Amino acid sequence: MTGRERLRPRTGRRRLGAATGVLLVAGTVVSSASYSDEATLGLAGAGIGFPHTFAIGVVAADGTAEPADAEAGVEWLVEGAGTLVPGRSVSTVVQVFNNTPTLDADTVLEVVARGGDGAVAEGIPNITPHLRLSAQDQDGVVLFSDVPWEQARGSVGRLVARGSGSLAAGEPYTAGPAGSERQITLTIDYLDEPGVEALNGGQAALSLRIDATSVTP
Repeated sequence: MTGRERLRPRTGRRRLGAATGVLLVAGTVVSSASYSDEATLGLAGAGIGFPHTFAIGVVAADGTAEPADAEAGVEWLVEGAGTLVPGRSVSTVVQVFNNTPTLDADTVLEVVARGGDGAVAEGIPNITPHLRLSAQDQDGVVLFSDVPWEQARGSVGRLVARGSGSLAAGEPYTAGPAGSERQITLTIDYLDEPGVEALNGGQAALSLRIDATSVTP
């Protein structure tokens, strides 16, 4: 993932505006033979480069900021997941936000079958091929609709810069400016089709991955 997210801000960092400063150091030397002078410019006294951490995050069920950027991700509760049977569906709402003060985030969401095929464990029937997935945002914009997991990928859009200090993991979530967050509803349908009767007790191991690329406003 390019510009992969991190929620925790760096400590002791300067504001981006400070990076435009120029440190001027001048000195003079006088010798018996001639005069000389020199000047040294410390380019961008605060350091050259983006001083913040580019990051996106999600809002956890308890209303706190969650980076979800560990390799294993985090467990996300899907109400009714344990009772999903053929012909039924379950849904969950994920609120994703840009946690970067000064950079926009071009954001993409996709469903991933864990282990490559979605199998939970040996001996447990795998229902992943019989699931269809749909996602749309709070404005009704469809990211993908009624597709198998391999095709469940869509653009969340460009999340504008947060414009204030980044939130640390576990910190109560406070909304940024309009356009810095989106709410995505993911729906999982279990098809009632021939063959599923042999998958009694079956499950699927799926993950929701959110990728973002930094964009200069």
